[in-house]
Amino acid sequence: EAYAPIQAWLAEKQPDVLFVIYNDHVTSFFFDHYSAFCLGVGEEYRAADEGGGPRNLPPIKGHGPLARHIGKSLVADEFDMSFFQDRALDHGCFSPLSVLLPHEGGWPMPIVPLQVGVLQFPVPSARRCYALGQALRTAIESYPEDMKVALVATGGLSHQVQGERCGFNNPDWDARFLELYEKDPVALTRMTHADHARLGGMESSEFIMWMVVRGA
Repeated sequence: EAYAPIQAWLAEKQPDVLFVIYNDHVTSFFFDHYSAFCLGVGEEYRAADEGGGPRNLPPIKGHGPLARHIGKSLVADEFDMSFFQDRALDHGCFSPLSVLLPHEGGWPMPIVPLQVGVLQFPVPSARRCYALGQALRTAIESYPEDMKVALVATGGLSHQVQGERCGFNNPDWDARFLELYEKDPVALTRMTHADHARLGGMESSEFIMWMVVRGA
């Protein structure tokens, strides 16, 4: 039910492309080469096999020309990017897409995926992700073709899935976080990952992906 308003918004706005910020859960990306920011520049992405076979979802088209333009622009703005093609996308990307968009027989629009490395320290800071979002807006707006691009960020709020605090969450902090996200996002950029881990659990570091969208 929580996704219904966003489904309606997408149906009304009809964006040409979705720019999706997600994190891979060591499915297609591994710790032998694990980048802070890895941009998909391919033409199609399939659902990953996360241990029980690939999910029953059709492949989704990429928008290679826009992705490559964004990549060049971000590097020019001094962000050290990695790039990928021909890698499957895990639930971090496909789970939200499957409830945002109709997909029987195919998806209604292509995506540009950005994989953010949140699982292995050092993790990019909230401030760095906020700045990346600002540069991302410049990149998208400078694309020569007139198109509508919607930005999507995924990732959980407070949660921890391992260690002594496994199962931890903090609804009071989640509510405060959402208030700051809307009204004072710069305050969130001043917090360290240790601050967020204490308040929201280790896996709440996923919130930095939301900061990319907020910066944009």
